[in-house]
Amino acid sequence: MSASGFTQRAKVAMTQSNMQSPTKATALSEDVASHRQAITAVLAAIDAGELAAATRHLCDDVTVLFGNFEPLIGAAAFTQLFAQFTCSLQAVRHEIHDIWPAANDLDILIATLTAHYTITDGRRVSLPCCNVFRMSGGLIAEYRVYMDISPALAAQ
Repeated sequence: MSASGFTQRAKVAMTQSNMQSPTKATALSEDVASHRQAITAVLAAIDAGELAAATRHLCDDVTVLFGNFEPLIGAAAFTQLFAQFTCSLQAVRHEIHDIWPAANDLDILIATLTAHYTITDGRRVSLPCCNVFRMSGGLIAEYRVYMDISPALAAQ
C-alpha cells in the first residue's frame, strides 16, 4: 500500500471512530448547555448578593478552592466565604468571557472572566480570573477560582 493510501485509510478510520450518534451528541450538547446555565446562574446570584440562590446550584458537599486559601467543603462554607468577602464591597460583577468544557471530561467546565469589584469607598478594581467547575448530577461539585485577589484586598 502506498503512503498516501495508508494516510487516506487512517483518516477515514479516525473519522469513523470519532463519530457519535446524533442522539448521543445531542445529549452531550444538552449536558454542557445545562452546566453552563448552572455556572452562569451561580455567578449572577453572587453578583446580586443572593448567596442562598447561588447554593441551589451547588452540591451539599461542594469543594471550594479560592486562590491559595485552604479548601472549603460544603455549601454553608461557600456562603460564609463569599459573605465575609463581599461585606466590604459595594458591588461585585462577573463579566463572563467564555465557558467551555474540558476536552476529555464534559463534566469539567472552564470559565474565563473578569471580576469587577466596587469597594465601599467607590473605588473599582477589575481582575482577570479563570474558574474551573466540576459538575455532578447537574450541580457544581467543585468550584476552583484562579485569580490574584490581592489588588481587591489591598484596595479595602
